[in-house]
Amino acid sequence: MTWWGVSLPNYPMREIGRPMDTEAIKRHAFENQGIVVAKVDDPRLSWVDREELKRIGSRLYGEKRS
Repeated sequence: MTWWGVSLPNYPMREIGRPMDTEAIKRHAFENQGIVVAKVDDPRLSWVDREELKRIGSRLYGEKRS
């Protein structure tokens, strides 16, 4: 997509003043880039899934600061 000759990135856009659909952006990131964005306390995840996310986050980024 181009705008005034400038190439725009390939990700969901929104109009100014309209709420951003963050779930659509997360879905797009996963489908196109293999990037997963998830909150550790997401109620859609089981306890086991949340603990696994915490473990992976700690391994990649270090222990969470208090």
